[in-house]
Amino acid sequence: MTGRKTHMTAGVLVSFILIWYMVPKGLVLSSVLLPIALVSSALGAVLPDLIEPPRNRRHRKFFHSLLCLALLLLYLNQTCLSLLTAGTVDEVTVGIFFAGAGYASHLVLDALTLAGLPVVGL
Repeated sequence: MTGRKTHMTAGVLVSFILIWYMVPKGLVLSSVLLPIALVSSALGAVLPDLIEPPRNRRHRKFFHSLLCLALLLLYLNQTCLSLLTAGTVDEVTVGIFFAGAGYASHLVLDALTLAGLPVVGL
C-alpha cells in the first residue's frame, strides 16, 4: 500500500508533466497559477483517502473505483481542451483541474497495488 507522501509526490509529478505538455500548446501559467496548480495536485492526490479513509483492506468504494477514474479522466480531457483554447484562465478552473489530476494519480497508484481498484465500488 502506498503512503500519503508517495501519493503527494506522484500528484506533483503529474502536474509537472501536464504543465510540460500544456504550456507549449498554449496554456499560460502566471506566477499565481503555477503554485495553485502544484498545491492543488498535491491535495488532490490525498483526497481519495480523506473521502474514504483506509481503515481496513476493504475501504475502496466508489471514490476508489475504476468507474470514478473513468469519469474523472473524461472530465480532465474536456477541461484540458478548454484550458488550451481559452484566452484567459481563472484560478478556480486551474485548481480544480490539477486537483483532479492529482486525484487520478492516486487512483492509478492504488490500481497498481495487489488489492487493485473495484470496478464500481458499490
